Amino acid sequence: MINVKRLDCPDILKISSNPQSSGEWETRDAIEYYRDIANHKEKYKKTGANGTRTKQGYSVYSEKSVRKLLLKMFNGKCAYCESKITAIYNGDIEHFRPKGKIQSANPSRPGYFWLASEWENLLFACPFCNQTNTHEFRNGNNIEEAVLGKLDKFPLNTETYRLKYSHGIIYFTDGATYEQAFELEESERLLLNPCKDYNIEKYFKFDDSGAIISNDNLTAFEEKKAQKSIFTYALHRLPLAIAREEKIIQIKAQIRRVEIAIANYNKYLNNSDEEKVWFEGIMREEMTILKKFKDADKEYSGLARYIIDKYFDEANLL
Repeated sequence: MINVKRLDCPDILKISSNPQSSGEWETRDAIEYYRDIANHKEKYKKTGANGTRTKQGYSVYSEKSVRKLLLKMFNGKCAYCESKITAIYNGDIEHFRPKGKIQSANPSRPGYFWLASEWENLLFACPFCNQTNTHEFRNGNNIEEAVLGKLDKFPLNTETYRLKYSHGIIYFTDGATYEQAFELEESERLLLNPCKDYNIEKYFKFDDSGAIISNDNLTAFEEKKAQKSIFTYALHRLPLAIAREEKIIQIKAQIRRVEIAIANYNKYLNNSDEEKVWFEGIMREEMTILKKFKDADKEYSGLARYIIDKYFDEANLL
């Protein structure tokens, strides 16, 4: 997982635009629907053309312009596991705060209904992180199975500051009170958000088997966030660990090529200028190839940054 800079909100989701955006209309309509407590256990029903509530639910967040921007923002990778997914799957438009139901909250419904079309709440994810599936994972020397994945989970350190439906009702009418309540909930948030947690890479380290582990020197709360994120997003699932292990092999092979290039450069440093320039060029080229593993558009770039930066630090090459 790496930090991702959020692009500007697409027009279809903008608030206070003129004319009113489809996203704002749908949000206001959802707020009116859930203003009636009798609807809290029901799925959102949109106001139709004739003024009656239909069975159709949220739809604006899945519009083509939103999907295209999320795809660009995340370079076709899952926001959580960094797997490239678009070659075999469209990708999920993920609601970081679940729109319909919140597992472990009491009551669990109606969820964060006012954030269904909120740009800051939307991410791009693979089905293995975003949905629930039965996954294999390593536990010591054993392979175990469990149902893992985010779906409607949004755990907090305590339930004290959990946003309620009443906060959704004031989303448009009392921004100051809502923002204060939102920040209090943010202070208790346990799931890491690649668009909010700017130092997100500090939370994890990786071993040579591709296993993801909470990093050293974290506070107790940071450790809890790292662990909760690993298990909620199923970042330790076996096929993902194997894919990361293969990436580590590629990175370490390139590190070896860098070492050979550096050794040759040093060996011929006192030779002719032509030889020195030749080997310096090879060294720089191999270093460039290595550093490209860290680029944001590359699969598992967070892993690459950890492995490569650790190598450079230990080798005193930077």
